[in-house]
Amino acid sequence: MAPPAGNPMLPSVDWQTAASCSRAFSRGGPRMSPEGALDVVADLHRHARTAIDLVTDYTGLVPGHAVNVDVVDRTRWSRANIAGFRRLLTELGAEDLDPNAPVPAAAKLTGVQTGAVLAFLSSRVLGQFETFSTDSGRLLFVAPNIVEVERRLRLPSREFRLWIAVHEAAHLTQFTAVPWMRGHFHDLIHAFFDAAEPDRSTASGLARAVRRALASAREEERGGPPREEAPGTDVMSAVTSPEQREAISQIQALMTLLEGHAESVMDGVGRTAINHVALLRRRFDRRRANPTTLQRFLRQLLGLDAKMRQYAAGRRFVDHVVAEHGVTGFNRVWERPEHLPTETEIDHPDRWIARVLRGQGLAPQRLGARHG
Repeated sequence: MAPPAGNPMLPSVDWQTAASCSRAFSRGGPRMSPEGALDVVADLHRHARTAIDLVTDYTGLVPGHAVNVDVVDRTRWSRANIAGFRRLLTELGAEDLDPNAPVPAAAKLTGVQTGAVLAFLSSRVLGQFETFSTDSGRLLFVAPNIVEVERRLRLPSREFRLWIAVHEAAHLTQFTAVPWMRGHFHDLIHAFFDAAEPDRSTASGLARAVRRALASAREEERGGPPREEAPGTDVMSAVTSPEQREAISQIQALMTLLEGHAESVMDGVGRTAINHVALLRRRFDRRRANPTTLQRFLRQLLGLDAKMRQYAAGRRFVDHVVAEHGVTGFNRVWERPEHLPTETEIDHPDRWIARVLRGQGLAPQRLGARHG
């Protein structure tokens, strides 16, 4: 059950300020003619339909319902996520501000912060399965970012767009083919907010997170290795209680699985449907590994480096299980929430295999047929 309306544990956000700031802070996209832009939009819609079919064939998971596919610019991507965050926080009990009343300074400040973060992310995100703003979810592709990356990395457009579409179609499938997934994910978010501590002072922790993010970014810029930060050094850790960090651990394990599965699927599909998938993977991973100084700082500050690690750790887990037990064996993970791996099992997939698959009559099987 959601907390009562006006829950003081949740922030009030001036969503109009968030939208205005995200729009003001967003960078312009690559130059395209109107005809070229329309071609990109049509291309991405076509690839999305193809990708859903390819993912269904590869994974054996059938989407449970139709989902809207939207090709958007950076501002519309931010607007979609603002709508999702607003709906989520309202369901959790956050106060929705009276449009006729003066806006509290704290709500306006939170709106500025939200808008600034979304502006940064809006120039980086290529696609997203957005699960909060509608009951069915929607698949978003950020056209300017996809075009910008394919131009900068000199990638074959048709293949790159299909490859990205497969990644996002994998997320769509995870949330629509697995009946309990969306509710389980939302329950974890609710648990996170339910565990908030009243009167928790976060200013000093936030300041420490900023200093550490700056130091780490500068160290990487000088050519040093990325810092392995201890728990509690990003913004999320700085402003959360121990109980919330336990909820975060479960959320991170789930997101690592979902991201790793999408990475594995996009290359698994790519081996048969995309001619230059090895080239795409090599150049795309290089992009992830070489952020600018500002991007390093923001990734550290927002905890986005953890997301980069999710791709690699989750991919290793999925590939190991699929190599041993085929896609059919791996798909046991979708049967019930109790089959989801813990963070420890993500790093040690044989422990998950022992817990979930051992004794189920599934003999180890080297990867041959896609469906094991």
